Amino acid sequence: MRISTMACHALHLLLCLSEQDRAIPASASELAACTGISEKFVQKIMRLLQAEGIIKSVRGIAGGHMLARNPEAITLADIICAVEGGITLPGVNSEAPAGKAALDVWDKAATALRNSLDAVTLCSVRQSAGLSQRHGTRRKAEHPVHRRSESELGGLNAKAYSLGRQRCRKSKQDVASSTSI
Repeated sequence: MRISTMACHALHLLLCLSEQDRAIPASASELAACTGISEKFVQKIMRLLQAEGIIKSVRGIAGGHMLARNPEAITLADIICAVEGGITLPGVNSEAPAGKAALDVWDKAATALRNSLDAVTLCSVRQSAGLSQRHGTRRKAEHPVHRRSESELGGLNAKAYSLGRQRCRKSKQDVASSTSI
């Protein structure tokens, strides 16, 4: 049996999403930078995962993708089903006795494989990889987009102006001086 590149990339993307802040969706370009996968391929995989309810997508200028379920509820079987269409049996002529026997063997193998894949969750993969285990506030990805600190942005009381995904903040002094001109 061969696991496709798409299934491997889907797992990598979901691991990256599980490390992101839950409240902030990750764009396809951010996920591409995090994983090294091309942005077009990321978008294709995300559409497949969204169709199966594994992730949810937020549209708009600050939109992106986030997990739709907890990492404990996402299994390798879910990922394989989303990107590969599931575990399917080969076409065997079941009319002949040998065909029925072959079909039974493949059915048992597919069931065993499905049970094995159902036993492995995204959370267990994170644990075995030594990734952080904070569910409510996930840590940022290995290659996050540069986000400015509060001190660089003018503090907590600064007015925010949205420029795409980046937030630019002006301190009260900057706002006062720009309005007095």
